[in-house]
Amino acid sequence: MTSERTKLTKTFVDSLPLSPDKQVIYRDSELIGFALRVTISKVYVVERRIGNGKSSVRVTIGKHGEITPTQARDQATKLLGLMAQGINPNQEKQEAKKEMYADYAKADQQPTLLDAYNAYKTERELSQNTLDDYNQCVTDYLVEWRDIKLIDISRKMVQEKHAELSKRSKARANLAMRFFRAVFNFSVEHYLDVNDKNIIDVSNPVNTLKAKKSWNKIKRRKNYIRSNQMKDWLDAVVSTEWVGQQYKNHNAYTNQDFLLTVLLTGFRREEAETIEWSHVDLKYGSITSIDPKNGEPLTLPMGKILHYIMQQRFERSGGGKYVFQARQGVGHVANRSKARLKIAELTGITFTYHDLRRTFSSVANSLNIGSYTIKKLVNHATDESNDVTEGYVQVSFEDLQIAMNMIEDLLLDDEIISTIKNRKFKKITRHHDYLEKSVSENPIEIDDALKALSKVEQLKARLR
Repeated sequence: MTSERTKLTKTFVDSLPLSPDKQVIYRDSELIGFALRVTISKVYVVERRIGNGKSSVRVTIGKHGEITPTQARDQATKLLGLMAQGINPNQEKQEAKKEMYADYAKADQQPTLLDAYNAYKTERELSQNTLDDYNQCVTDYLVEWRDIKLIDISRKMVQEKHAELSKRSKARANLAMRFFRAVFNFSVEHYLDVNDKNIIDVSNPVNTLKAKKSWNKIKRRKNYIRSNQMKDWLDAVVSTEWVGQQYKNHNAYTNQDFLLTVLLTGFRREEAETIEWSHVDLKYGSITSIDPKNGEPLTLPMGKILHYIMQQRFERSGGGKYVFQARQGVGHVANRSKARLKIAELTGITFTYHDLRRTFSSVANSLNIGSYTIKKLVNHATDESNDVTEGYVQVSFEDLQIAMNMIEDLLLDDEIISTIKNRKFKKITRHHDYLEKSVSENPIEIDDALKALSKVEQLKARLR
């Protein structure tokens, strides 16, 4: 290897022949440490000792032709300055390369929205309602985003999608973005690299909706059944005849009992639907539900009439698991919308099941029942940090018992109570006059009558 010192200009460097057999170094005469290395190509370099190092460190700047001598000289000046400070540019390059490869690895690990949602619902205990809503977000509202990586979903995409969905439903648009925000926040901590670092290192793009004040304002519903409507509503509920009112049928008076249970407990529809007999204590008169929103159980004492209704239902439950057993199968009833719409049609009083919950709370409030007791009755979460007194107030079972009976006493008059306690059951609801006549003229156990009916049905099926 030879070494010469001369001013490295374009004319000089262009004139130099390549040296495929050996390496020739031409050192710049003006900038000490700046040099040209010639082999099968011409490459600008800098050389210098760093700190107390015994040998020089050589750093490649670039090939002649890709950069000019002037550009190389400028780069050399900067590199030599760093080396004078004890910084090894080669090590910095290696670190930069490692970071680059790490970025590539992170890109490969980045979850799509569908990946993240599947992980989210595996690790979160979601109610069936929430799960249904979130599934709809993935399969409908945000279906175009399913296979897009979370980090590739931008603030602009969020703004445009929220605006698009708002044309369909403002409430659903908000739901879709709350869903995405929850999955994104979960993923930030869930997806980590081998060094326990977050691979999602960008802010949640849904934050843009708050910054731009784009969240849709949804008016909270305040409907409930007013006191001057309650008598007509209850009369319709207890006097309407429904299908399946045989004595031994567990569905007997299900619609009536379901509507009354929601009204007399303030339970959400989903809570009432899923009550199991194991959650009903007929001896001590309590009923327990699981809040579908926060998963918290709520045990309430039953008022006298609700207790009576539950006892009657249990006597004809036939060993079913649920208080409101489905007509077929082993599950529970779901969405008693036909019953609700029937009462609304008969009375002209439009209501939802959540309106019955609000009615329960409104009645409690009208009776001057304490606010802490009302919160307990409807299982509303409390924030003791904002209300220090609330942390000291203990609402007893007896307090709740008094409140539940007061609510019943205000809602149910003697006529309604009498109708409930004197409800009539049909022996047979199908049109087999000869069988009904046989039952009336020759009293037999209703079970025997039902068995006889079953045999008739089987015989008719064979003759078809």
